[in-house]
Amino acid sequence: MSRTHVALLLSALSFAAAGCSKPAANQDTGSTAKGEIGGGGKVAVPGGAAPKMTSGMGGPEMASGGTIGARGGAGDDPFRLKPEEGKLAIEAPTDVVAGTEVTAKILVTPSDAYKINKEFPTKLTLETPEGVVIAKALMTAGGHDQTKGDADAFEDKQLAFSVKLTPKSGNHTINGTFKFAVCDKDTCLAKKEQISISVAAK
Repeated sequence: MSRTHVALLLSALSFAAAGCSKPAANQDTGSTAKGEIGGGGKVAVPGGAAPKMTSGMGGPEMASGGTIGARGGAGDDPFRLKPEEGKLAIEAPTDVVAGTEVTAKILVTPSDAYKINKEFPTKLTLETPEGVVIAKALMTAGGHDQTKGDADAFEDKQLAFSVKLTPKSGNHTINGTFKFAVCDKDTCLAKKEQISISVAAK
């Protein structure tokens, strides 16, 4: 092989080696990009500061908006009200006479560390089963203007709705979905509870 061929071969090898090398900082493709932070979706407490970002599974936290996630570890439903957050009670009517309007009560009582989020668009949606007439199957409260709406009580420490219904004779179950939110001093958590009201009319 001539000196010219050897020189060209060495030059080509040097060029290939240089083209394949990268600065060390650019070779790390496994690092998390800036802004990609995990954590349960939360919103700021009304009138307070934005919540702290936390690491973990889930989407980014939000400072405002209607879609709110909630805390919770694997194996539990983050949208169910936990005992440490408060209590949800359903008071079904008793001694019901068929054809007579009666009232069922749905109440949320936050624990000492929590309060009702009156800026959250609270909504109670009920399904009307055969044999039952419901005076109002969709009830709302809250939102930007913090209106009491259809709620009997809409305060920091109590949220209550009255469901007026008229059943025919027999056993009936009224199912529904109840959306509301509670806040502690740092975070507001959305809840979505499945409601079931059992009524036996004679």
